[in-house]
Amino acid sequence: MISSAEDVYASWPRPDPSKSRIKPEEIAGCPTEKELPEEYRYNIRRRMLDPEYTRPRKLFYGFGVDIQDFLNYHRGNKLPLPPPMERRAQVWDHIMDEVMDDLSARCNFELRCILPLSPDYNYVISLYDSWYISVQELDDDEEEDVVRIIKERFGSPVTKQNPRWFFPFVKDQD
Repeated sequence: MISSAEDVYASWPRPDPSKSRIKPEEIAGCPTEKELPEEYRYNIRRRMLDPEYTRPRKLFYGFGVDIQDFLNYHRGNKLPLPPPMERRAQVWDHIMDEVMDDLSARCNFELRCILPLSPDYNYVISLYDSWYISVQELDDDEEEDVVRIIKERFGSPVTKQNPRWFFPFVKDQD
């Protein structure tokens, strides 16, 4: 049974990119700038008018994190310990949900946790996806506030990053 703070926050190794099964060609071509190239822009109007139109591959814009970052956030921001649970995966799910709820509330913006196709990170804290960014995108000042809050609440290594695009681990992940 996992119940004590020591058990809940037991250290977990960060991903080792050299041992990743993700091949460089699988992530090649993922844009690094916020402005999306045309081939990744979803044209909703064209989709409605052209039955032959194929949606582009969906991307997610945000910060790469791993389970240790969630554990550090949860502990560092003094969120309540989860109830006793049998399996570590259950504890992690609970902690990740609490962190995402807390972070979204602090940002006053609905953030998502996505599994990325990345050798460096297990998760992405996503602000936008490429299909609906045109509808969801915040004003520059609001986005700066959200990014600042995410960096403050997560701390290192998120502070060393700028938000960027990630391919999802599963195509067309919603």
